[in-house]
Amino acid sequence: MDGITIITGSRTGAGHLFALLRNIESVAPRDGLFVDGLTDVSGKIDLAELEARAEHKSLIVLKATSAMPRELVERELLGRIGMRTIFVVRRQIDAYVSLAKAMALDAWRDTDVTNAKVKLEPQRFATWLEGEGAWYAHWKAWLEKRSYPVPVIRYETHLTLPDDGVLKRFASTAAQVGITVRVPAALQYPGLKKQDREKAAAFRVKNWPEFSRAIGEMGLEKRAFGYPI
Repeated sequence: MDGITIITGSRTGAGHLFALLRNIESVAPRDGLFVDGLTDVSGKIDLAELEARAEHKSLIVLKATSAMPRELVERELLGRIGMRTIFVVRRQIDAYVSLAKAMALDAWRDTDVTNAKVKLEPQRFATWLEGEGAWYAHWKAWLEKRSYPVPVIRYETHLTLPDDGVLKRFASTAAQVGITVRVPAALQYPGLKKQDREKAAAFRVKNWPEFSRAIGEMGLEKRAFGYPI
């Protein structure tokens, strides 16, 4: 069976994409396949493929986040026959603020957190930024070493479109790795509801002036407001 592994991190909008992928008849999105742990990953994928075939699906879509060991991702996901790779990324500071809010409020989906603000620690952000950067850089280099394409879906550009636009972007990105999918004219399943309607990171952080000054002094400002790849 053909497969796509979404290489991503926390709070990138990948969950929204997976929710919308339910609308494509040929696709079996398995966003939560590893939610109960990383034991017997190969067996879980084998079972998911059997279920997908029974549902007459031809493409399984999995997710590999930066919380997963690289060697496991390479061995059990990217090393599978027929597997391709797509990156889903978000501007770093926005992903981090979203993660900080979700952790502070224990609100990961379907909760409006617009009015909540969080206090950020510059050093903790620097550590997170380093880890995320290393995660994406590793897989970009892994693909380039094998002369594979490095297709990227960006949250701000592609995942904030109307739902059909998100799916059309996925379809065009999948085409870059040799996969053809057809987006239906009408969508039966919605995506995820946006939890935070405040666009500017500065208005979502309690100590933004101090935090902003600190990351500037640490030379992280350009990376913070950019993408990992």
